[in-house]
Amino acid sequence: MRRLLPVPMLALAVMLFLAPAQLRADGLDSFTFSETTVDNSFSLVMSWQLPSSPTPDYAVSGQGFEFYNVGVSEILNGVDLGTQLADLVFLNTNASPFQFFNITGTGEATLAGSSMMYSGDETSPTFLLGTYDGFDVVNLDLSGNPAAASLSIVNTPEPSSILMLLIGFLAFAGALALKKAAA
Repeated sequence: MRRLLPVPMLALAVMLFLAPAQLRADGLDSFTFSETTVDNSFSLVMSWQLPSSPTPDYAVSGQGFEFYNVGVSEILNGVDLGTQLADLVFLNTNASPFQFFNITGTGEATLAGSSMMYSGDETSPTFLLGTYDGFDVVNLDLSGNPAAASLSIVNTPEPSSILMLLIGFLAFAGALALKKAAA
C-alpha cells in the first residue's frame, strides 16, 4: 500500500503544477510604458498593474475606456519620481490597426500608431499580452520629432497559483519522504 502512495501524490503534483497556467481569475497584468526621444533629451518609464480582465471606470462601446487614479511608478530622465496617481485612457479610433493610449497625471504620455492592446468590447476588455510600439505625439525632442514609445504587457503570476504550485511540490516531497521512511 505504501509503495503505491507516491503514484497518486505524483499525479496530484502534476495536476497542481499544470492547473495554475490555465487559471486567470485573479490574475494581474504588469504594464511598462517607455519612451525616448531620438536626441535623448527626454526619457520616461512608467509601470503599473491592472487585472487581466478589468472593469473600466468609464467605457463607451466601440470607442474606448478609462481607469482613474491608478498608481503608476514613474522614472523621468533617470530620476525616480515614485508612485503617482494617473488616469489611463485606451481609445479605439476605428482606424484599425491604430490604437491611442494616454496617461495623464503629473505629466502626459501617449502611444499612437500601435495595434490593438485588448480584445472584447470596451466595457469588458481583456488585455493582450505583448509589446506595442508606436510614437508619442505629446513629448517631442528638441527638433520637434515625436519620441519613440512602447508599451509592454506581461502576465504576473497570481498568488493563488504560486500557492497551488507550492502545495503540489510539498505533496510530492511528502510522498518521497514517506517512501524513504518505509524503506
